[in-house]
Amino acid sequence: MPVLVPGPASPQLAQRLAKACNYTVAKVSYRVFPDGESYVRVESNLKGETAIVVQSCPPPQDKRLMELLQLIDASLRAGSSKVFAIVPYFAYSRQDKVFLDYEALSSKIIAKIIEAIGANLLITVNIHSDLVLSYFEKIKALNLDAFPEVASYLTSYNLRKPLVLSPDRKRYPDAQRVARLINGEAAFLEKKRDLLSGAVTTEEKELTLEGRDIVIVDDIISTGGTLINAAKIVSRGNPSRIIAACIHGLYANNALEKLAAAGVSEVVSTDTIESPTSKISVARIIADTLKELTGG
Repeated sequence: MPVLVPGPASPQLAQRLAKACNYTVAKVSYRVFPDGESYVRVESNLKGETAIVVQSCPPPQDKRLMELLQLIDASLRAGSSKVFAIVPYFAYSRQDKVFLDYEALSSKIIAKIIEAIGANLLITVNIHSDLVLSYFEKIKALNLDAFPEVASYLTSYNLRKPLVLSPDRKRYPDAQRVARLINGEAAFLEKKRDLLSGAVTTEEKELTLEGRDIVIVDDIISTGGTLINAAKIVSRGNPSRIIAACIHGLYANNALEKLAAAGVSEVVSTDTIESPTSKISVARIIADTLKELTGG
């Protein structure tokens, strides 16, 4: 029977996943030395077992990544026969290619380190770029889709003539999937990002908005700049309400306050990153995948 090894970034998700799969939960101790270095020890004997390490990597990303690597290594030292790394939010996935000369290809670096430390499988959720999965050349890397879980949650809102809006063209397929599942319409806006400054501009688009519930969906809300621009455009059309829904809620630089100021009435996210807005769990889709992989 696999044993779940919980990481400090994902305590609630780890417990939900253990319950869904009926896994034993290993005892793990963590502490931080006075100089800031992390310490991890698996206190359970995992001899011959498959260790299911659950550790998301939101801010502080570098610390969370180090803890992930320590958890994999410690699980192997505790005798596990193999380690499945469950990394619901994969940090640095937006650095999936070289945009400017001589940049570090950060996502590839992380993939190679996870392989080198000894993981046998990686499972992530709605990774920002599928290209990152190709950097795992020695082990299988699986990307799960949580947008159906988002759609299922939204059905409880009794939405009025819902329009599911993607703040850019790239994420339009996500908006279309959610719209189909909630019997709504889908649309997208066009955005442009300055590669040097990171500034985002969004073009206006003629949409029928008055009296409708608008759901703006994205995979990640970081600073919220893209969604804030979209919300400001939408709010001028006199909608009934604006809801923002995402998979990974980072909320840097007071993003939630800025979204509210732009007219967003509510923000919901999944527990890939645990926060007060993570009202949707990805435990079921991860559990279903693990059961398939482990035969129950």
